[in-house]
Amino acid sequence: MDRKEQKVRIGIIGLGRVATATHLPVLKQIRDAVVTACAEKNSERVRRVREIMDIPHVFGDHRELIESGTVDAVYICTPPHVHYDAAMTALRRGIHVFCEKPMGRTLEEAEAMSSLARMNNLVLMPGFKYRYSPHLQRARQTIESGVLGSLLQVDAAFMTPGPYISWDPKSDWYLEKEQGGVVYDIGVHIIELLNFLAPGRITRIHAHASQGYCEYPTPTNVSCSFAMERGVTGTVLFGWRSSADLTRVSLYGTGGAVVVGLKSFDSYNAGTDPKDRVMNHLRNSVAELETVTRRILSIARGNEVSVNDLAQATAFISAVQGRSTPPVTGENAVSVHRVLKGIQESIRTSAAVDL
Repeated sequence: MDRKEQKVRIGIIGLGRVATATHLPVLKQIRDAVVTACAEKNSERVRRVREIMDIPHVFGDHRELIESGTVDAVYICTPPHVHYDAAMTALRRGIHVFCEKPMGRTLEEAEAMSSLARMNNLVLMPGFKYRYSPHLQRARQTIESGVLGSLLQVDAAFMTPGPYISWDPKSDWYLEKEQGGVVYDIGVHIIELLNFLAPGRITRIHAHASQGYCEYPTPTNVSCSFAMERGVTGTVLFGWRSSADLTRVSLYGTGGAVVVGLKSFDSYNAGTDPKDRVMNHLRNSVAELETVTRRILSIARGNEVSVNDLAQATAFISAVQGRSTPPVTGENAVSVHRVLKGIQESIRTSAAVDL
């Protein structure tokens, strides 16, 4: 049978919250995918998952799953310290990989993963789900159309309540220094969105960090100023411990500006007709109403998933089947990690870092 006509056999490595609340429900809705195996050391997690989903093969270690011959691709949903070994083991075995962010804990790990995937002609897709937001997609199209003119400045923010406040109570590992802390948890997302939206790369960055209102082994809040190619300047901040749950990117050019978030899109220029502004707000309201309605209906059906997560999984399965090229690859993750390494070095040295 042609590869494009076969269902992709998926193995889930790690059955924590991101797997059970996001990836498993999403994969159940994709007709070209079937979850055939999982790897998880916690027997209680395995029991809970098998109560709601029939997974034929269960392993206590990701290496056993990868060597079992029961999967064509894996979803790596573990804490970050497992990502590199799990991904490299799968790629050496000829298995496609979807890796939750961060794709490794260092730039060097990301480069090795990306290189091996490219050498073995395998799909390696990092979990950068926010780029699939309809508003972010619209912003990208607007920027690529050229209506902003030459880009001048960029401003971005990603704030979330973070561990214990809005996530699984068993999230101590987020605060462990070796897991990368807030830099590799949500800094990875906002830097990826900057790369997705702003043409050119970040060439110099200066970061400042704090630990919020408690002493933790890793910073919880980071603010950066940076320079990009072609003289573009910008700022980016991200952190935990805020009651706000906000993602926003603003791009200012000689022809206008775009301000976009997960729930809104707006554009400005000197000749903007007030009716156009009203239409933008109306579209945002309609989009939010559609999102809420879709969520209510999905909860009622018992299969709550987000548009972003569904689009991401669909893209991965299609790439594995050879129907399309992946919209984001290991090379994209490497470019993000290069900036994250600069942020960490700048925090450590209290100085600007050239990238």
